[in-house]
Amino acid sequence: MRLGFVGFGPQAQENLVPCCQLIPGTKIVAVCDIKEERRVLARQLYGVEHVFADYREMIETCNLDAVIAACYPGDHFEIATYSLQRRLPIFVEKPPAPSSAHLLRLIQLAERSQGTTGVGMNFRFATVTNRVRAFVRGDIESITLRHFANKPTHPFWNYTSLTRSFLHAQTIHSIDFLIDLCGPVNHLSVFGHANDDRLALTIVLTFENGAHASLITGNTSPHFVFDFDVISSGGRHIASSALWNIGISDVGKVYDNEETKRWADVWMPSPLESGFARAGYAGQMAEFLAAAKERRDSAISFSSLAETYRCLDEIEARLSNQVFVPKAESQMMRKEAL
Repeated sequence: MRLGFVGFGPQAQENLVPCCQLIPGTKIVAVCDIKEERRVLARQLYGVEHVFADYREMIETCNLDAVIAACYPGDHFEIATYSLQRRLPIFVEKPPAPSSAHLLRLIQLAERSQGTTGVGMNFRFATVTNRVRAFVRGDIESITLRHFANKPTHPFWNYTSLTRSFLHAQTIHSIDFLIDLCGPVNHLSVFGHANDDRLALTIVLTFENGAHASLITGNTSPHFVFDFDVISSGGRHIASSALWNIGISDVGKVYDNEETKRWADVWMPSPLESGFARAGYAGQMAEFLAAAKERRDSAISFSSLAETYRCLDEIEARLSNQVFVPKAESQMMRKEAL
């Protein structure tokens, strides 16, 4: 498959491009970036034959099988629109669009063109996430998730709001992680505050399947934290830290000395496992490229982010004391738009 990249920044250089190079049957034939030094770097690092300053020129001249973009959300919207209009499979980094309205337009366009789309939600494919699914006994009853970061502390991506910047840069991962494991959200509450440069939030969610979750998040940590505890109906407690190790405790399990407390089994990824596989980058790219080759939509399609964006909108509205359209009404509006 002939791939063209738009945006050759740190995310593309460190994760997306090298990850794609490890997937058999793919070739990166073109890179587009508005910065000349990045175009030069693409030639030097990866021997890319064609470099461009305009993604439209790249798409029109390179006979691509798919486009992968890692830019600003507004750019993702424009690049995805241009690609879908030409029935060209398109993958964009998160966030895929600057607002739910933009995302809805992309979903509608993808449905009309029957185009393959993908969004960089790598946590869905992380090794630890897959292990949680395998280890859960019965149904998930509750999840406690702690997701902290040290950025953003000011608006970026051409946004004017720090709250939206943080929600689209950080919280999108944790909300999507919870939805991926538990399904659609039935009710959401927000506690905490957002001021000029600091956010400290507790978000409580109940899901349509009866599960519930609490997300504690903010931009006040000196480093990235992603730890969680899962309680399942079968009496199993699964705990994980830093998307690395998992501890599993079972109610009533007896060990060699017949003690039933203070023991847990521990699972850790192999130290030889690829970092791209462990973080989920390999899984997300393999899924998107397979979908593009098979001419189907992917498990990380634009439409799969609709519920995540709806929750992010509700969190933002509650933090700013705005009226939020109830879920049933928003779903009806979407159906009418389609």
